[in-house]
Amino acid sequence: MSTGIRDLSSRLRSIIRQDVGRSADRPAAPKRPGREGGPVRELTYIPDTGSPIEFQSARAARLLGGTVVEHEAGACIAIDRVREPDEWHGRRQIGAYLAHLSGDAPMALFDRRRTLPPDWAARVVFFDIETTGLSGGAGTIAFLVGCAWFDGDAFRIRQFFLSGPAGETALLAELGRVFDDATLLVTFNGRTFDVPLMETRWAFHRRSSPTDDLPHFDMLPPARRLWGRLREPLRRTADVAAAERSCSLTSLERSVLGFHRLGDVPGFEIPARYFHFLRTADASVIEGVLDHNRHDLLSLAAVTAHACWLAKEGPLACREPIEQVGLGGLYERAGDRTRAVEAYELAARATDRDVRRLALARLAVLLRRDARFDDAAAAWQGVLGMARDTGDRLTALERRAAEALAIHHEHRARDLPRARRYAEVLCGQASGRAATDAAYRLNRLNRKMSGGLFPD
Repeated sequence: MSTGIRDLSSRLRSIIRQDVGRSADRPAAPKRPGREGGPVRELTYIPDTGSPIEFQSARAARLLGGTVVEHEAGACIAIDRVREPDEWHGRRQIGAYLAHLSGDAPMALFDRRRTLPPDWAARVVFFDIETTGLSGGAGTIAFLVGCAWFDGDAFRIRQFFLSGPAGETALLAELGRVFDDATLLVTFNGRTFDVPLMETRWAFHRRSSPTDDLPHFDMLPPARRLWGRLREPLRRTADVAAAERSCSLTSLERSVLGFHRLGDVPGFEIPARYFHFLRTADASVIEGVLDHNRHDLLSLAAVTAHACWLAKEGPLACREPIEQVGLGGLYERAGDRTRAVEAYELAARATDRDVRRLALARLAVLLRRDARFDDAAAAWQGVLGMARDTGDRLTALERRAAEALAIHHEHRARDLPRARRYAEVLCGQASGRAATDAAYRLNRLNRKMSGGLFPD
């Protein structure tokens, strides 16, 4: 060790000894009422209420309408609620959603991997969590875990709440019991957030995760295909509310279920409410968080059931043509081309020009895959026929239609003059690599027509 480092270490030890000596000479600070002596703990984790944590758990459980579940390593609060089948959630009664989630529901249609077991409908558990933040890592915990399932005809909701992080082991044990009885886990964006975070917490406590062998279905991807991604390119005005374009669960419950929350706690406010509870033991700030989580669970079950009902009933059950386009896409991905064609053909009758154009483009691609080339060309012609005669640039779909028609009339219909007209349209509209390809096609057509040849 160098001389400089030894001098620095000596100085630090000297400062510490001086501080300890001064502390011994000073009278002890008066204790706060009800507080034991000892080191002050971080208030983020331990509420400074003047009472033991066990008392705070019992008090919070009483105020929140739950019970304390004790384990050797700690305790959490379990809160049970039951929604009866004749209660309404949006446009349907809760019992109707159960009927749509029966064993013959086409759940495999939404999951290309099709890993669902035959008995998946025996105990479907809907799962949603509220956390101390979205940053991830070992410091993020789920202070509220909500599970729900259909118990008979009723919808049972069980929530596990942490009155302090010391009870996380108890929460994980109770959650494991729920998952052990489940035959399918359903989440909304849970594949990328909820389940990985909980698996991290189980690993943090050196426990195996009960989700390892549990089939998991995430409703967010099929919801985006049905209701989310299709709407965004159709919006042309800037005054459309962002919530209308969103595919969040709260947006879907409004647009799909017809359910509107009143006085809901915003998601960004939830971690702050929990930290406020930890500092003050004020359970009233948690009641709104519990309601928010319950609404999420019930809406998740309802949106999942509604999607299954749509897939089973077919495109005639859709409320709007854009939904028929999304349903056709699900059928197409699942290999059911007959129902996909039906959905696209119905959507192609829409009064909205953009929806009709999108449906015809989807239909044309599908018909071409089935070697129905003339029908595909007719669909592409319908797309291009909706181009506005205003001198504006064609949309991406319209340019794609012009290219497809140029190819069809050159190589299949052998109508070179028509193929050249579409190629000329492309040359006037395309840019970059597309413009180069269009010019090459036009030159080739000109050579063919001048020589009277039809080589392919």
